[in-house]
Amino acid sequence: MNQWRSDLAQTLSLDGEWEFSLNGQSGLIRVPGCWEAQGFDRRCEGPAIYRRAIYVPSGWRNCRIQLQFDAISYHTEVQVNGVNVGTHTGLWSPFAFDVTGHVFPGEENQIVLTVYKPGERFPIRESLSGFLPDVMLIFGGVWQSARLVACSGPAFSNISLLANARTGEVQLTATVHHASEQAASVRILAPDGSLAGSWEGKVAGQTIAASVKVDPVQWWQPESPLLYTAELRLDNDQSVQAQRTFGFRELTCDGEVLLFNGAPVCLRGVLNWGWYPDILCPAPDEAAIRDEFRRVRELGFNMVKLCLFVPSPLYFDIADQEGMFLWLELPMWLPKVTPHLRRQAPLEYADILAAVHHHPSLVIYSLGCELNQTVDAAFMAELDDILRSQVSGVLVCDNSGSGEAYGGAFDFADFNDYHFYTDLQFFDPVVDHFSRDWRSPRPWIFGEFCDADDYRDLGEIEQANGGQLPWWLTEWNPLHPDTFIAYPAQRPRMERLNLDDKALVRISRQQSFVVRKTILEKVRARAGMGGYVVTGIRDTPLATSAVFDDLSRSKYPPEAFKMFNADSVLLVRRGRARTWLRGGDRPAPFEPYSFVAGRPVRLEVILSHTGLPLAAGRLSWQVRHEQILAEGVQDVPPTEHTVRPFIVGRIAFDAPPTDEALALQLEVTLEAGTQTLRNTWPLWIFPPVTAWPEGLALVDPTGSLVALQDLWEAAARTDAPDERHTVVVTGALTDNVLGYLREGGSVLLIQHGDRPLPAQPCPFWREAIKLIGDHPVMNAMPHAGYVDLQFYGLATDWAFDADQLPSVLPDAANLRFPFRRLDARQFTLLDYVIEAQVGAGRLLATTLRIHGGLGDQPNGLRWHVAGRWLLLQCLKSLNSHAT
Repeated sequence: MNQWRSDLAQTLSLDGEWEFSLNGQSGLIRVPGCWEAQGFDRRCEGPAIYRRAIYVPSGWRNCRIQLQFDAISYHTEVQVNGVNVGTHTGLWSPFAFDVTGHVFPGEENQIVLTVYKPGERFPIRESLSGFLPDVMLIFGGVWQSARLVACSGPAFSNISLLANARTGEVQLTATVHHASEQAASVRILAPDGSLAGSWEGKVAGQTIAASVKVDPVQWWQPESPLLYTAELRLDNDQSVQAQRTFGFRELTCDGEVLLFNGAPVCLRGVLNWGWYPDILCPAPDEAAIRDEFRRVRELGFNMVKLCLFVPSPLYFDIADQEGMFLWLELPMWLPKVTPHLRRQAPLEYADILAAVHHHPSLVIYSLGCELNQTVDAAFMAELDDILRSQVSGVLVCDNSGSGEAYGGAFDFADFNDYHFYTDLQFFDPVVDHFSRDWRSPRPWIFGEFCDADDYRDLGEIEQANGGQLPWWLTEWNPLHPDTFIAYPAQRPRMERLNLDDKALVRISRQQSFVVRKTILEKVRARAGMGGYVVTGIRDTPLATSAVFDDLSRSKYPPEAFKMFNADSVLLVRRGRARTWLRGGDRPAPFEPYSFVAGRPVRLEVILSHTGLPLAAGRLSWQVRHEQILAEGVQDVPPTEHTVRPFIVGRIAFDAPPTDEALALQLEVTLEAGTQTLRNTWPLWIFPPVTAWPEGLALVDPTGSLVALQDLWEAAARTDAPDERHTVVVTGALTDNVLGYLREGGSVLLIQHGDRPLPAQPCPFWREAIKLIGDHPVMNAMPHAGYVDLQFYGLATDWAFDADQLPSVLPDAANLRFPFRRLDARQFTLLDYVIEAQVGAGRLLATTLRIHGGLGDQPNGLRWHVAGRWLLLQCLKSLNSHAT
C-alpha cells in the first residue's frame, strides 16, 4: 500500500542497527544500506533475514499505525510480532503496511523481514534491476529509510501535483484517509513564502481534487531554481497536515528546436549509472550529491542522466534546489518480457512516478534503454500511457537509443535519441544515415555517447584504499566474459608488458580529451541538436570512460572542457570539395585540421549559441608556433537567440613553408559585452609531397592499392620485383615479394584486413590507448607524445597481432614496434606499424589508412595530407636501408 503522509503524525525511525543473517553469516547491519557494502555475501541473493525489536510508546494506543519503507531490494516478506503483514516486490519505490492491531503500544515489538535480491528466484532480466548488475552487482537489502508512523487523525497518500507553467494552473489531487466530507484547503506559497494562491473545498469520498491559479508565475530555472510549496490542511486546522514542493517549468520542442521555458536550450548531460563504490547503492549523502553537482557544473554540464536507476529522494530534492536538470531513465534494460514482467513493470513504474513526478529538476523521462524486438509495442504503449498521465512539462522517450537502431518496432518518443558509440571518422556519416527529411522534425538528444576509455592507475587506487585493491577490481562480473572486459586481470597483464602506468594515465587522458572535444564539436556544428549525454560520470568496474576517475577527480581541466561544453561554443570548420572520379562527382573530404605548408588555410568560425543574447562584439584569432604567425580581428553584430549554428567570422592565412611537419596552435576569442568565449585547436602543417622516390615498384595483384592514386601511377607495376627496385609497395606478400625481401630487398606492406600478416579488427579511437614509439617514421609526424587529429585520416580498424607473426614469417627478426595499440579493456598489445628484418631484407608493415577512405576521411591519397607525408617517411626509411 502507499505511505500515509501527515506532518502531525508521530514517527519512530527504524534506521540504525538490525540483527542480520545471510548464507551462514550473521551480525549487525545498518539501515539504510545494502548488505554487500557491510561485509556480507555479495553474490548470495537471499533469503536475508532482518530482525529489529522496537518499543512503541503507549501513547500510540487508538492510533492507526503504518510500517513504511522507502525502498528495499527486491522482494520483501514482512512479519510483525510473528504475524505475516504482507509482501512487496520492487527495487526502487516506497511502500507500506497497515500494522494497526499487530503492533502493541507500550511493549517491545518484533519486526522480521525476509529479503531476496534479484538472482535465480527473481531473475535479473525480469526484475527491473537496471544496469547496476552489468556494472558489477545488483545490491540487496533495506537501502533506504524505514519507520513506524502513528496517525491519530487524517492522513494523505497518493499526492499528485501537476503545475502548468504556461497557465499557472496547479492541479493537485490526493487520497485522504479518515476525513470523508471534511473541509479541506490547499495553499500555494511562493518562493519567498508569500501566499500565491489557494483553494477551499471538501473531501469528496476519499479524494481532494484542487485547482489553484498562480499569477504571476515565477519560473524554475537552472540559474534561479525557484520552488513553490503546496500545503494541505483539513477541517480548517491551521496546522499543515502535508506539503510538497514543486516548480513551474516546461521542456518542449518546436519542430527541431528544444525549448526550456520558451527559450532555446542545449542540454549537456553526463551519464550516471548509480555506481557509488563505498555504499554500492544509489543513496549518497547530501555532501556527496552537492559535490557531484558542483564538479559536473565545473565541466560545463547542466544535466545528469540517471541511467536505469532511481536514486534516493534526497538526490531529487537537491537537484531541485541546485537547478540541475535530471533525466530519469526507468530501469528496463535487456528485459526478458515474461508474464511476471508484464504485470510488474506497470506497477513499479506507477509507484516510481508517483514518488518523483513533482520535481522540477526532472525534465526528461525514458521508459527503457536500447530495447530490441523482444519488447512489443503494446507493452511499451501501456508504460507510455502510465508515464504521460503522471507528468507535466517534460519530454518523454520510449526507448533511449531508439527502436530503429536496436530493432524495436515502436516509437512514442518526443525527440530523436541515439547512442552513437563510433570512431571519430564515422560519427557524421552515422548521423547523416539516420537523418530523414521526410520525417516530422524533432530535436536530437543523444541519450548516451562519446565514451573514451583511459587508463586506471591501480597503484594509486591501492594506496587510497589502505594498501589493497577494492574487491570490484579483483572479482569477475559473472554477467560478462573476460573477453569483454578484463579489469581483474589488469595487474598481471600489465606487469608482463612493462609499461609506465603514470605515462599511460597521462597519454590516455590527453587522447580521451581529443575524442570528447571532437565529437561534441561535431554535434554543436549541426542544427536540430537539442543536447547530449556523455558516457559517463565516474569510472566503474565496467568502464574507464568517465569524466571523473575512481577517486572522483576530474580527468580534464574544467576551463579547457568548458570551451566546447557550454551554452555558447566557438567552432572552426573547413569548406567542402568534390572530385571528378571515374566519370562522376564524388565527395572529397578534408582532414579537419591538416594543411599543406606554404598553401592557403581557410576556415570558417562558427558560433553555436543557446544562451542569453550576446551583445555586439569583437572576434579575434591568432596562429602561433613559438611566436605569432598570423592574426586577425573582426566585428560581430549582436546575437539573438538562435536555433542553428552560424558563421561569425573567417580565418585566412598562408601556412608557413617548412621542410618538417609542424603543429601550430589556433586560438579564437569572441568578446561580446561581459561575455568572453574562447576555443583552441592544433593545426597540423605538412610539407607538400609532389613526387615519390625513384625506383619504386608496386606489386598489387588484386588492385587493393588503387586508392594510392599518383603513387600507384608513378611506381613500376610488376609481379616479380628485382634488384632494380629500391622499395616495393604491396598489399600482398606473394612468393615473389618474399623472395625479393629475403634476398635483401625493402618492402612496404599496406594491409587492411586479417592477412597476409595476422591482424585483428578493432576500433582506433575507442577502447584503446595509442603508444607512439621512437622511430624515424613516427618521429616525422608532429606529436606531443599522444595521438591527436593529425591521425584523423589515418585511423584504421585493423591492427597487427605480433604474437602470431611467427606463424607467417618464422624468420622475422629484430622486430620494432613504432606505433602500438594498448587495449584499455583487455590490456593486450596490437600494432599499427611493425618493422622487421626478414632474411637479408627489411619489411615495414602498416595497417594505417595511408589513403583514408573510412567514414569521412580523405578519399584517396591525393587528398590525404597526413597520409602522403607518412607514406613518404615510410619510403625514405626503407630507402635508407636499401642504400
